[in-house]
Amino acid sequence: MIRSGADVPEGFELDADVCIVGSGAGGGVAAALFAEAGRDVVVLEEGPHVPGAQMTQREEQMYDRMWRDGGNQTTTDGAVSVLQGRVVGGSTVVNMADIEPVPAEILAHWRSRFGLTRWAEGDVREADDACRAVIGANVIPESSLNRNNAKLLEGGRKLGVEGGTFEHNRVGCVGSGYCLVGCAYDAKRSVAVTWIPRALATGRALVQSEARVERIEHDGRRVTAVHGSVVRPADSRALAPFTVRAKHFVLAAGAVHTPVLMLGSGIGGALVGRNLSLQPQTPCVALFPDEVVLFRGIPQSAWIHLEGRSEAEGLGGFRLEGVSSTPGMSAAMSALPTSEIHAFMSRYRQVAACLCLVPDRPSGEVVRARSGRPEIRYTLTDDVKHRMKEAVRLAARAWLAAGAEQVMLPFPDATPVRREADLAQLDRLSIRTASTAMISAHPQGTCRMGADPRTSVVDLRGFVHGIENLQVLDASLFPTTASTHTMLPVMSFAWLGTREVVG
Repeated sequence: MIRSGADVPEGFELDADVCIVGSGAGGGVAAALFAEAGRDVVVLEEGPHVPGAQMTQREEQMYDRMWRDGGNQTTTDGAVSVLQGRVVGGSTVVNMADIEPVPAEILAHWRSRFGLTRWAEGDVREADDACRAVIGANVIPESSLNRNNAKLLEGGRKLGVEGGTFEHNRVGCVGSGYCLVGCAYDAKRSVAVTWIPRALATGRALVQSEARVERIEHDGRRVTAVHGSVVRPADSRALAPFTVRAKHFVLAAGAVHTPVLMLGSGIGGALVGRNLSLQPQTPCVALFPDEVVLFRGIPQSAWIHLEGRSEAEGLGGFRLEGVSSTPGMSAAMSALPTSEIHAFMSRYRQVAACLCLVPDRPSGEVVRARSGRPEIRYTLTDDVKHRMKEAVRLAARAWLAAGAEQVMLPFPDATPVRREADLAQLDRLSIRTASTAMISAHPQGTCRMGADPRTSVVDLRGFVHGIENLQVLDASLFPTTASTHTMLPVMSFAWLGTREVVG
């Protein structure tokens, strides 16, 4: 069953075979597989349980209810908004539902550079297929594209740039466009409507929502319990204590909060929190002479790209992805001065937008502040800045080729682009801290996987080095950026890691 904080006003103590912290892409998969293997499972989720019937499609309500810090979690310098779900089902409830596997070149890079040899590419693809089947993966046909995404593809083709449509986990999509604030129609096959129900169907799983884990109790060799507080969802205020004891523990709280919990518990060694990748994205917005209506239909369904990956380097280039968001987020990400936002929003039906995604090398860290909250420290390297500007240049060219009357670059000193010659200004524009709108929906790498405890936090099965009953099964174990959207990669690595225990 799924239990809320209101069901345990005095707190609780539980014993289980397996305790899982986090209910998203990693935790949900682990919960289902452990429960189906006959283990008694407790899943602890800090956020509330929000079924589709409670998703109001009101951004001022749903961001606060289902997003970490109401969608306002940022790096310490305010440069990058780090977007994460905080709800039963995790970020899979509020993401854009895109499905991408880890590219073969990245897997080869991880094998050759970091020694990830236990799981061959065939093992990863088997896990990919198993997870795809559960979440209803299917390719988005071009006939289902809204005009925003279709215009991006059109512009790319006119420029001779490769493009295509994403695979996604929507089944029976009605095209409401409210993906970022939850699917009220349960068409998005998130963890909350797939893996969690599978776990619950065994009768061996309990999902405790509104339960924040604050400390891991251990003896240096084994974890014995986790302790925390039942919280009030509205403000995360601690209401009552809880303790869960188990034989096996899984951390799946994400690349920001898994390391914070480990750091606060003196576990995992000196590299915990290091090697953070954010894979930053910046918007490029265009204004068309006729209606686009980007906020209806499948928000993020098409891409064009100019990128290169190799076993030696692991990543490169960038990708442009059609995107939309709710009006408030759109205004906030517009990079326009306050005096111009009203005019921009008055023509919102004529706006088109894409995100310029730039895979990065690890250049950040997560540390634990005295308050217990995370501090996300991140440096935007010169290489990423260069590739981001080139991505914006291509995006603007694509929008112009598709018929846009003007393109607004994501830099406060930029002037509207009406012809390609106007893009010469990119040579003098700079990406400055907290001045260029950037988001990250794919934090990774803060508990790096590897064979050598001197250079990694977890071993090749996902176990924390030196701790025999604690696994990390979320994006924090990736050695570098997966160079993709991370939902499927996290699910697949959680599938593989759980299978290491249950067979």
